[in-house]
Amino acid sequence: MAKFVLKNAVVTINSVDLSDHISSVTVETTFDDVDVTSFGDTYKEILQGMGDATITCDFFQDFASGKVDATLNGLATNGTTFPVTVKPTNAATSTTNPQYNMTGVLLTYNPIAGAVGAASTTSVTIRNASQSGLTRQTT
Repeated sequence: MAKFVLKNAVVTINSVDLSDHISSVTVETTFDDVDVTSFGDTYKEILQGMGDATITCDFFQDFASGKVDATLNGLATNGTTFPVTVKPTNAATSTTNPQYNMTGVLLTYNPIAGAVGAASTTSVTIRNASQSGLTRQTT
């Protein structure tokens, strides 16, 4: 298996490509662990429970039309759901460049953050908002 360095991931939020403003992205799926251990068992028996998904992005803030604040502020304020996609590279979607899709909701948004002389950044976590969870597309 080839090793991979993340250099040109593509992230779209509500159909807006914000990749050129993102310094970090994490796509995560988690599942609850459900203990089904019975009397007389020697070891715990765990089954996979309900799933959840999150996509976390660290942004360099931009207040221009169609950029970070214009895209995220309304989504956070209105609490509406929206599509999110993430690909490892800007190449076509394929088995070696899968696209991860999720319908998300933005629960927290900090439009202004930073210190004197530092880049203004904001980190957002987009939570799963549909029964589809996180899907992987290869075509």
